[in-house]
Amino acid sequence: MFSLDRFYNILHNNLISHYNNGRSVTFFPFGTYDNPSYLEKEFNQTYPMFGWDNKNWTLEQEFVHCYFFDQEPFYDYTLSIVKDSILNKANKPKPGRISILANSDRSALTDKCVQDFGMYNWYYFYHGFAALDWYRDFQYVNPGSFNRFDKVFICYNHLTSNLRSYRLHLVSNLINQDLVKHGHVSLFHQGWQQTIEDPENPLDNRARVSIYRALKNIKNPLTVDTLSPDGTLSAHINFDNLTSALFHVVTETVYFQDKLHLTEKVFKPIVAQRPFIVVSTPGSLAYLKSYGFKSFDRWIDESYDLETDHYIRIEKITAEIARLCSLDKSDLEQMYLEMREVLKYNFNHFYGNFKGIIVDELVDNFDTLIKQVGQDRDYQLNTPNLEEVKKRLKQ
Repeated sequence: MFSLDRFYNILHNNLISHYNNGRSVTFFPFGTYDNPSYLEKEFNQTYPMFGWDNKNWTLEQEFVHCYFFDQEPFYDYTLSIVKDSILNKANKPKPGRISILANSDRSALTDKCVQDFGMYNWYYFYHGFAALDWYRDFQYVNPGSFNRFDKVFICYNHLTSNLRSYRLHLVSNLINQDLVKHGHVSLFHQGWQQTIEDPENPLDNRARVSIYRALKNIKNPLTVDTLSPDGTLSAHINFDNLTSALFHVVTETVYFQDKLHLTEKVFKPIVAQRPFIVVSTPGSLAYLKSYGFKSFDRWIDESYDLETDHYIRIEKITAEIARLCSLDKSDLEQMYLEMREVLKYNFNHFYGNFKGIIVDELVDNFDTLIKQVGQDRDYQLNTPNLEEVKKRLKQ
C-alpha cells in the first residue's frame, strides 16, 4: 500500500499530469483551497502574461486546476470558499480553467457546487486509502489476540462542538441509563454548556435536557486511551483498546448533514474483528456495504440506519446498546462465536479486495470526468493506459 503522505503526488503522477494535451496542469494538494489569494499568486507566477480574470483565453490555453476537499466533509462554508476562488466578479467561472472538485462526499451540496460553478466532480473514498495505510500492520497480528473482551462496547468521542455535538446526546444517554459501566467510553466534554446553549446548534431540545442532566456534575473528561487526545490517534491506534470490548459504537464525523461521508473510524472495528454500530447519517451502513463489507443485522437491530430524525436515531441506538448490555456474558460469547465468519470476512476483505475496489473507483471516476471535459469542449484529451495505472496502484 502506498503511503498516504504521498497520496496527492501519486494522483498527480499517475493521472492528473497525463491529461494536459500541451496545457498546463496546476496542482494544489489538500489545504490550499482555503486561501484564494495563494492560488491567485501561484497562478500569476505561472502565467504572468494573463491576469487572474483575463477573458481572452483560447481552448489551447486552458489549464487544469484540481481542488481537493477529500479529507474533511464538504460544508456550506466550504461552498463559499470555492465560490471565492472559482468565480470572477461577474459571478461567472474564471476563464482559462478546467476546474475539478476532488472530494469524498456523496451529497447534494457537492452536486450543487459542481453545477453552480462549472466544475467537474471527482469522487473517491479518501478515508479508505487512509485506513489501508494507517492500519496496514494489523493484518499481521496473532489471530488469538482477537478472542478477548472485558466490556460489552467501546465508544470513542473527542470533538463534541457544533456539528459533532450529537456525541454529547449519545454519551448523556449512556450516563443517564447507567450504561457506561458496561463499556469503555471517552468524552472530551469541554465546552458542552456553551454548545447546548447555542440556539444555532442542531441539537433537539430534548437532547439538550438529557446532556445537562448527565454532565452537570461531571468535572473531568471520560477517558479510554489518553486524557488529552490529539489528531494522531486515528493513525496510532491501540490494539488492546480496540479488542477490549465486543461491540464498537462508531461515532462518525458527520451526523446531522444530508450526505454520505465515512472516515477511517469505521474501519477500526473491522481491523479489530469486532461488530459495529455506526452513528452517522442515514444510509451509512448501506454505503459501507456498497464497498463489499457486511453488517450485523442478524444480531443487531440496524433499523436505526434508516431513521431520518436525528434525535430518534440516537434514541434507537441507545436502546440497542442497552439491550446488548442486558445480555449475560455467556450470551455475548455465543453471539461472538456466531459472528466470527462475518468478522473474518470483513477483515480479509479490508486487506484483500477493498483496495482494488477503491482504486478502480478512483481511476474510473477520473476518466469519466475527463471524457466529459472533452465532450463539453469538443476535443480529445490524451489519456494514460488506465489498466496499467490501476495495476500499479493496487500493488
